[in-house]
Amino acid sequence: MSRNILFLVTGMTPQIITETIWALACDDNAEDNWVPDEVHVLSTQDGLNQIRKRLFEDGVFEQFKKDYPILSHTAFHIDEHLHVITDQNNKPLIDLKTPEDNERSADIICQMVKDFTSMEDTSIHVSIAGGRKTMGFYAGYALSLYGRAQDSLSHVLVEEKFERAVDFFYPTPSEYLVSDRNKEVVGDAQEAQVWLAKIPFVRMHEAILPKHQLRKEDSFSEVVQKINESYEDVSLELNAFSRKAIINDKFVIDNLPPREWAFLNWFADRRQSGKDGIIAPTKNITEKNIDSQQLSHISQLTEEYQSYYYDHKNEADLDISVDKKFFQSAKSRLQTALKEALGIELAAKLDITSDAGKGSPFQLRIAPDAITIND
Repeated sequence: MSRNILFLVTGMTPQIITETIWALACDDNAEDNWVPDEVHVLSTQDGLNQIRKRLFEDGVFEQFKKDYPILSHTAFHIDEHLHVITDQNNKPLIDLKTPEDNERSADIICQMVKDFTSMEDTSIHVSIAGGRKTMGFYAGYALSLYGRAQDSLSHVLVEEKFERAVDFFYPTPSEYLVSDRNKEVVGDAQEAQVWLAKIPFVRMHEAILPKHQLRKEDSFSEVVQKINESYEDVSLELNAFSRKAIINDKFVIDNLPPREWAFLNWFADRRQSGKDGIIAPTKNITEKNIDSQQLSHISQLTEEYQSYYYDHKNEADLDISVDKKFFQSAKSRLQTALKEALGIELAAKLDITSDAGKGSPFQLRIAPDAITIND
């Protein structure tokens, strides 16, 4: 059975939470009610303090559940369901004041949406009402990246005069007069109009993300960057001494194994120098029927490859021969490592391919003038 999870990003207005829950689950005029099994809220430290005080300490949420028994099984607790935005040192943020704070909130929002949607037995509803405008945007964008068919997005709207009422939290089932900051009565909460504006969004979960196969640990900004970069031309910088590859001056790969590193360096150097591609060997060095031409070709490739591999080699690999098996394995392992680091689409820009079919030369796909090699 599917679990309904409501996720809200809010600021200093706890009313957004109860108004949204009411519009989803309790509005008799709604076409279909959606009752949350769990409610999760992400906010700053100040925002969460407001929620604790007004919804929990003042007893508003408990009264809400008494007024609407349909919510009796909705889990929303201080310890489990209130999440604070933290800085890079895991210190709670009081407010979002800097670009770094906003980027941090984006990463946390994206991670939470990703985690919620990764559970097969869940249906997620994301509310972008309340909080900084950037937080609402990030929540909607994250759902667009990871949302599935059963997930939804909304913004809650409240009749204007009740927006001024400091003690209005939801339309009550019986008369309840609410007042503004000046203690002037603005109306009866029982008669308040609250609407849920459902927001259509493009679901890219199946259309884009499988094509990229981005890493689980990628932050929101890294996910967006890698997708966007896959549509642009690619540059490659290789630092031979540190065995580091830098793509588009942004993405650093410094963990390529020696064999794959040398293979990339070899093809990049040939491509940058304007040399022809490499004809892949068609035989293994141990085959009995290998002819002298193939032996000579393998020997030539091995000598050339070893000049890139020598400074990074393992002592156990002194007898490498660049034959059919080695060539295919090194090329495949290199591409796998690039995909894991960059996603499929961006890694494809650095593929070593043979465009003309079987028997034609292999070369690095990237343009020669986009390659920089530092000793």
